[in-house]
Amino acid sequence: MSQVQDWAKTGPLDLTDTQIQSWVDSAKESIASSDTSVFARVSEVGTTLTHVVAGFFIALFSSFFFLYEGQRIWSWVVALFPAAARDRVDSSGHTAWTSLTAFVRATVLVALTDAIGIAFAAWVLGVPLTFAIAVLVFLGAFIPIVGALLSGMVAVLVALVAQGPWTALFMLIAVIVVQQIESHVLQPFLMGRLVRVHPLAIIIAIAAGITVAGVVGALIAVPLAACLNGVVRHLVVVARDYQADPEDDFEAEPEPA
Repeated sequence: MSQVQDWAKTGPLDLTDTQIQSWVDSAKESIASSDTSVFARVSEVGTTLTHVVAGFFIALFSSFFFLYEGQRIWSWVVALFPAAARDRVDSSGHTAWTSLTAFVRATVLVALTDAIGIAFAAWVLGVPLTFAIAVLVFLGAFIPIVGALLSGMVAVLVALVAQGPWTALFMLIAVIVVQQIESHVLQPFLMGRLVRVHPLAIIIAIAAGITVAGVVGALIAVPLAACLNGVVRHLVVVARDYQADPEDDFEAEPEPA
């Protein structure tokens, strides 16, 4: 180290002791700050990885018991409510589960149709990454109305970069055709009849979900809206039936002697 300092002072650099000391101090500060940032990044990556692994095993563990003892867990939840409301809570829960099941089935069919149609068009046009495009469209279709459209635009961009503007134009036409088939054929028959959620309600639910929880909120907003819609419809029917044929929920008080 002393030899390097002597060369810096007497050699072609002709540096003073003050300049050498300032450069040494700057180098020490840079090394110290870089070490801190490296440790901070490693700590962040380790924390994120730990959360992901822990969340995966918690979800796996919970799913096993929900499937194995779901009825017992639901019975315990119903028992927390007052006795007079347990029948309505139980029937509302089953209605919500039916609505959620119908939504998932309808969404899977719509997503599969979108993925197959757009991937087939990409394969015919010679667009690369066909399988990746199909997976992206399938996952994007779980966000109703906007998800499949945005993922389809990715296919158009890939076609534009890989094959040029004419292929991208034909890819865009294919995406629009698939979207029209989904909007005018699949959505009315599947979503309209099974889920019965208005398109405006879907848009508002997606916007609210994105605002509250980002992409995850957009994914769960529409199923939550479908469950809530099914429960409200069910309770309206129950209340109407109760008004038509009310039951005596109390016993007559004994007459005073």
